[in-house]
Amino acid sequence: MTKIAVTGFRGVPATWGGIEHHCENLYSRLAEKGYDITIYARSYYVPRGMTRYKGLTIKRLPTLNFKYTDALLHTLISIVHILFANPDIVHIHGIGPCFFSWMPRVFRPRMKVFFTCHGLDWQRKKWPWWASRLIYLGELSAILFAQYRIVVSRDLQNYFNSEHGVEAAYIPNGMAPLPHSAPNLIKQWDLSARRYFLCVGRMVPEKRLEDVIKAYLLKPRKSKLVIVGDNAASGQYMNGLRKLAKNNASIIFTGYQFGAVLQELFSNTRAFVAASELEGLPITLLEALSFGAMCVTSEISPHREVMETLQGLSFPVGDIQAISTCLDLVETMTESRLDDFKLSAISLISSRFNWDMVCGEHDRLYQKSIGN
Repeated sequence: MTKIAVTGFRGVPATWGGIEHHCENLYSRLAEKGYDITIYARSYYVPRGMTRYKGLTIKRLPTLNFKYTDALLHTLISIVHILFANPDIVHIHGIGPCFFSWMPRVFRPRMKVFFTCHGLDWQRKKWPWWASRLIYLGELSAILFAQYRIVVSRDLQNYFNSEHGVEAAYIPNGMAPLPHSAPNLIKQWDLSARRYFLCVGRMVPEKRLEDVIKAYLLKPRKSKLVIVGDNAASGQYMNGLRKLAKNNASIIFTGYQFGAVLQELFSNTRAFVAASELEGLPITLLEALSFGAMCVTSEISPHREVMETLQGLSFPVGDIQAISTCLDLVETMTESRLDDFKLSAISLISSRFNWDMVCGEHDRLYQKSIGN
C-alpha cells in the first residue's frame, strides 16, 4: 500500500479555506482507491482527539497561529515528523511551505516530493517585502527539489514554463454539482431567491471587495449585496469594507458561513461577483458555477480560463463603473436567461472540473513516481 504524507495547509475536515476543501475531496477519494494517507493538520484547525476522517489519518501538530509563523512553522514540524515516518510520497500544498522541500530530498532521497501550486502567494498584498521574498524562496525550492509539480490553472502552468523554464502538470480544482437548496436558513437576513448579489471569500485586499461595494452604491438597486467571509488576518481590511458600506441595510455581512447556509446562499443568488486582481483557480467561482449561479468576474486569466465558454459578464480589474453596469445588466436579465446559464454552468463543472478526473490524474502521477 502506497503511503502518502500531505502538508502545507490547515488540515481536514475542511471548514474555511479553498485548499482545505480541495484536499479533503481529493484525498478522501484517493483513500478509497487504497492509498494510506496521513494529513498533517494544524492543531487549532482540527478538533482535539480527531485521528481519523473519511479514511484519512489525521496528525495534529502544533504551530503558532500568527500571520508570519503559521504555515512555515507547522510545515517544518510536519516535515521533521514525515522524515521519521518515511512514507513513499510527501505532497506539499502551497508555495511558502515548499521552502522545506529540500529536507526529504537530502535526508530521505528515496521519498518522492510532490508540490501543488494553488496561487502565487508571494504576490499577495498582505505580506511585507521580506515575507514576500521568503515565500518566493519557497517557489524556487519547489523548482529545485520537487520531482513532481502540479498547478491548478493553465495560467500558472504558463508562468512556471515562462518564468522558470520547467514543466508542471495541470490538474484543476475539482467541484461536484450540489442540489439546489430552497431559501430557508437565509431568511435570517431577509433574503429570497434571486434578490441578491453574492461575494464569497477570504477578506484580503487582492479580492478588491471595495470595488464591488462602491459599484453597488453608485445607484439604487433592486437586489441586496451579500458578502460572505471574515478577517483573513488582521481586521483592518474588513473594517474598511464595513465603513465603506456606511451601514447600508442592503449590504449584508454574514461572516464565515459553511454547509447548509452557504449552499442556500449559492443556490439562490441572482449573481456571484468576483472582483479579484489575483487568483490561482478560484474555488468559490467553481462553487458558484456548480450551483448554476450567473457569474460576474474581473478580467484576470484564471477567471477567463473558467468562464471562456460561458455567457457570463466581465469587467476590467478596478473599473467601478463597469462593475456597476454589469450589476445593472444582471438585474434586467430574464429568468429564462438565468436558467439557461445555470444549465451551461452545471454542464461545464461536470465535464471539466469533475473529481473523478482530478483524482485519476493524481493517481496516475503517484503511480508513475513509485514506478508502477
